[in-house]
Amino acid sequence: MKFRQLSKVTVIYLVMLLMSCGQQYQVADRNMQVEAKQDTNETVQPDISCKLNIAAKQKRVNGVLIDFLLTNHSDNDFSVLTWYTPLEGFYSNLFIITDQFGEPIAYQGPMVKRLGPSAANYQLLSANSTVSTALDLTLVYDLQPGDYKLQLNKQVLRVIENDLPMRLYPCQTDILTFQVN
Repeated sequence: MKFRQLSKVTVIYLVMLLMSCGQQYQVADRNMQVEAKQDTNETVQPDISCKLNIAAKQKRVNGVLIDFLLTNHSDNDFSVLTWYTPLEGFYSNLFIITDQFGEPIAYQGPMVKRLGPSAANYQLLSANSTVSTALDLTLVYDLQPGDYKLQLNKQVLRVIENDLPMRLYPCQTDILTFQVN
């Protein structure tokens, strides 16, 4: 298959499109190239999965806590860029939160601009393991008593395996509902 230079936005769109079609994909971020492989009719578990957990009812005075879990299902170690993920904490708008009327809750935390990543910006994700972090949403979102829906804002991870080029992995989570008292 021939490769074609693509913009970063186009690459992310194509990755999501290929995922929805049930095809395997590989993206080499360094050169912004996409290679699609035909579906082999076998169910393949993704190498990496993301999950959010939140208690259905929370008291605002105790903080509204959410857990983020990142699991490596493969036999290989990966290094995951933590930028724009819950693994680095609140340095960007990590979540899409809406109230019971569908109105978005504004992010009120820091927004960091960066140059290129260094080795310190990656989290080791060992083979067949999970890393997790807990965050208090009340630190950066004004959550008043009421019902909310929440999902992860960023849905693509940048991953390095050994000395291979950086690859993009999907990081999709369910939409969670919770109540703040």
